[in-house]
Amino acid sequence: MKNKVEFILNELIKTYLKVQEPISSTALKELSHLNMSPSTIRGYFQILEKKGMIQKEHFASGSYPSVKAMDFYWKHKLPKKIKFFSIDLLEEECKQYNVSALVKIFENQMLKEVYNVKNKFIVLEFEEDETVLKYDENIYNLLKSLKYLNLKELKKILTHYKLYDLLKNIKNFQKKYIINQKLLYNKFNNINFDFLKQVEDYYINYDEKLLIKKYHLLNEEKEIDIYIIGDIYSDFESLFESMKGGENGKTS
Repeated sequence: MKNKVEFILNELIKTYLKVQEPISSTALKELSHLNMSPSTIRGYFQILEKKGMIQKEHFASGSYPSVKAMDFYWKHKLPKKIKFFSIDLLEEECKQYNVSALVKIFENQMLKEVYNVKNKFIVLEFEEDETVLKYDENIYNLLKSLKYLNLKELKKILTHYKLYDLLKNIKNFQKKYIINQKLLYNKFNNINFDFLKQVEDYYINYDEKLLIKKYHLLNEEKEIDIYIIGDIYSDFESLFESMKGGENGKTS
């Protein structure tokens, strides 16, 4: 797409995200302070309309970006990663910009103790959680030798020994927060959390006009998955700017 045409599309999208209504060429010139005439802007609008990047509600109305245009825009505008995270701030900003979020936090706890309960069960006591297994002498002896390791180290060892049932129990320690749950169910009631597991990074549903962006944050103490879920015409850019998203606190 030629630079000036793409520039006009970007200005239309940024303005539409703010006003949430179709925009005429004259309105775009005034709202975006463009140094070109409305007739020139209309010419670019015609090119964009032919490319399927903008559309109108009817012949005499203003223009607004198509889902195809928003897909193109968000792929380039959403931050690739976020370094700063606060559940309280995320909740505040999601409410302001009318989007939902699912947050999963896995805390890297230490294994404090391993108990044998009458040769029937094994109880693993972590710093904040515990889990119960059927008794097996070999597994019990192995786990006793792993005391004082943290969950990350345990997961590697359990994977090596193919102890997948125990791994599954440990993964259940993950805390889950749903932000704007009513919005999520009312507006996107066909979304289920099993489906979200399939979202690797970025997903757009053209029919539902739905956008999902996933972020993964990892440090020594916590592993966090964040799914931002909303209407494709929501102002995600302002949301991330307010959260200090992206590298060095800026969107990228």
